[in-house]
Amino acid sequence: MVIENLDISLLFLFIFLGFIGSFLDGSLGMGYGLLSPILIAIGIDPLIVVPTLLISQMTTGFTVSFFHYFYKNVNFGFNTNQDSKATLLFVVTGLIGMTMAFLLAINLTDEFVMLYISIIVISAGLLMLPKIQFTFSWKKMYLLSAIASFNKAISGGGYGPVMTIGQITSGRDAKESVAVTDLSEALLSAYGFILYSIFNSFSGNLILTLELGLVMILSGMFATPIGAFLTKKLKKKSAKKIIGCLSLIIGIITLIRVILAFL
Repeated sequence: MVIENLDISLLFLFIFLGFIGSFLDGSLGMGYGLLSPILIAIGIDPLIVVPTLLISQMTTGFTVSFFHYFYKNVNFGFNTNQDSKATLLFVVTGLIGMTMAFLLAINLTDEFVMLYISIIVISAGLLMLPKIQFTFSWKKMYLLSAIASFNKAISGGGYGPVMTIGQITSGRDAKESVAVTDLSEALLSAYGFILYSIFNSFSGNLILTLELGLVMILSGMFATPIGAFLTKKLKKKSAKKIIGCLSLIIGIITLIRVILAFL
C-alpha cells in the first residue's frame, strides 16, 4: 500500500485531517491526538499511525512555533524569560517521561492506555470550566510535563490538554501557554519518533509512514499561520472556555473508543 495506490477519497481525508489537526493544535495547543483513533478506525495499522503523527506533528509544531513568535504570542528569546525557561523545562522532563513510558508501555493494554488518557484529559477539561486557579510553581510544571510526556509516548496524544490547561490554571497567559506547548511538543515528537523507531524497528511500513507523514505535513503547513493568528486574537476568558470544552470533547471521544472496544 503506497500513496499512488491509495483511494482518492482516503488521500483527501489525510489532507483534511492534517489541516484540521494542525489548526486545532496551533490555535489551542491540543487536538492533534484526535487523529490517532480516527486513522485507526478507518483501518490504518497503529504501527503506521503513531510514527506518522509524531513526524508530522514535529514538523508542523516547529512551523507554528515560528508563527507564534512572529505574531508575538510568545517570546522565545535567549535571555532567561519565563517562556524559554518553561520550554526547556518541559522538554527536559518530557524526555525522561517519554523514555519511562516507552519502557512501561510494553506491559500496558491498549484499552488501559485509552481509559487512562480519557480520564486525565476529561479531568483537565473540567478544571478549565469553573473559575479554578492554582498558584504557579515550577515544581507543578515538572509534574505536569512528566505526566503529559508519558501520555504522549504511550498513546501519541494527551500532551496538549494537560500542558496547555495546566499552565493556564497555574496563572500563565493563555497565548503563551499554547505557544510553549506547541514548541515543546514538537521537540518531544522528534524524540518520540526516534524512540518509536528503536523500540518497534519500524514493524509498520516505513515508506508508507513517511509518505502519509509528508501528506499531513504539507496540508498542515497551510493551517499553522491561521492557527497562530487565531491564538493572537483569543481573549483569556474565551480561550479558557474553548480549550476546556475541546479537552472534554477529546476525552469523551477517547472514552467512547474504550467502551466500544469492550462491546
